[in-house]
Amino acid sequence: MARRWRSWTAATLGGALLAALALLLAAGGSSRAQRAPASDDGRRDVVLIMTDDQTVESMRVMPRTRGLLGDRGTTFARNFVSYPLCCPSRATLLTGEYAHNSGVLGNRPPQGGYQKLRPTADRTLPVWLSRAGYDTVHIGKYLNGYGATTPAREVPPGWTEWHGSVDPFTYRMWGYRLNEGGVVRQYGRPRVENPRLYQTDVYRDKAVDAIRRRAHNGKHLYLSVAFLAPHAESAAGPQGAPVRSAPRHRGTFANEPVPRPPSYDEADVSDKPALLAQAYGRLTPAQQARIDLSYRSRIESLLAVDEAVAAIVDALRETGRLNRTLIIFTSDNGFFHGEHRIPNGKYLVYEPSVTVPLILRGPGIPAGQTSRELVANVDLAPTILDAANARPRGRTLDGRSLLPFARRPGRRTDRPILLETGQTTTSGDLDQDGGPGVRRPGRRIPTYRAVRTDRFKYVEYSTGDRELYDLARDPDELQSVHADARYARTLAALGRELMRLRRCAGSVCRRDAGRIPGPSRDDGD
Repeated sequence: MARRWRSWTAATLGGALLAALALLLAAGGSSRAQRAPASDDGRRDVVLIMTDDQTVESMRVMPRTRGLLGDRGTTFARNFVSYPLCCPSRATLLTGEYAHNSGVLGNRPPQGGYQKLRPTADRTLPVWLSRAGYDTVHIGKYLNGYGATTPAREVPPGWTEWHGSVDPFTYRMWGYRLNEGGVVRQYGRPRVENPRLYQTDVYRDKAVDAIRRRAHNGKHLYLSVAFLAPHAESAAGPQGAPVRSAPRHRGTFANEPVPRPPSYDEADVSDKPALLAQAYGRLTPAQQARIDLSYRSRIESLLAVDEAVAAIVDALRETGRLNRTLIIFTSDNGFFHGEHRIPNGKYLVYEPSVTVPLILRGPGIPAGQTSRELVANVDLAPTILDAANARPRGRTLDGRSLLPFARRPGRRTDRPILLETGQTTTSGDLDQDGGPGVRRPGRRIPTYRAVRTDRFKYVEYSTGDRELYDLARDPDELQSVHADARYARTLAALGRELMRLRRCAGSVCRRDAGRIPGPSRDDGD
């Protein structure tokens, strides 16, 4: 159609006027006219949108995201992060490996942080996509410590265009710094709330601009947009709110009821590991008030993200890319709001921390569907590579592509998910990323390995403690049944699966678990 339009125009208006019109259209980046897509070679553009510390429950305040992505794609109702902490989770995205294979076992050196992945950064997702001919663009948060432990002007390998947030300034909605292609720029001042420089909105505009500038370049695009919201800032905002929302949204949820699931301020934690029971007592009224403030400010900060998703989808539509683009929306980990007495943070093995949103929209994916297959962040890199028809070099992927499950949402397997940690803390800070967290000096939080199946979660701690939850009967994880004799066969089978997974690599990680026996009085699984 575009060729016919140009031919007709040349015949009727003449070459000079055509040239003037072409210049006008090329300059009109904000034009809503459809651009002609490149020839379809079967490969897809990919847009990955990642939030930080977002719970599944909070998706309710994002109607644009649910409408434009969820109602037009497949929602994965049981999606996990294998290591619920920022840097290990993001390293898994970049490598397609569990943390015990990527080697990134925490947020900080020597076991974690950007510096830990840096020596093998030439064997990561953006490099693989770049070699496959993709333009690769990153906007926003990267790995913890980026710019703090390495030269701030360093651009990681594989990225065509780079707008990476520089630590420790990442955790500011105003006054943050971005390395933009080797030039570090600061956006505003921390206490001056200039609406034009609100971090989420700036990332949104950069994403839209990156899409529009590539309207006619004929190359496939991988765009990674990593928002800070709803993560806490490095200093508390007005009235002690951990994160500031955009000024236009301030106060939207001032009176919003805060969820109180059965696990909130759990009355009896004698079934939990002793160190955790000692670290977290019953919530005080002051703690509960802070939880309420934290929850409301966090969901308020997501309103700008919701608008950004709509703007990105709109830009893809305007440039003719939408129908050939796989859009992935997810978070790096979940967050606690008082469940099991834990006032805030992540890291621990319980469901609010390890479950996160995941929606896929794109060619061949049916609209408005839900998959109940167990999936995890270790599957993101394989999914993106599958969409791009690209191959990893130098790594063996532990995950698998989710495209077959998105296209056939009823498809199910018995593959279990490994949950693991590696870097402990003696301060009780379950964030470990420089933001305001729960700090209880001398309270050591143990590391763990766990296996999550369709029905069960089995955990082994470095202290020797164990937990076993029958999630079909106890979805809120209120009573561990590891000492219940009726679950002896269950415990033994899960122990064998965990032994296989804790050091697995490649296809061993993807193997089905088969039938896990239930309690002796209920053999159903």
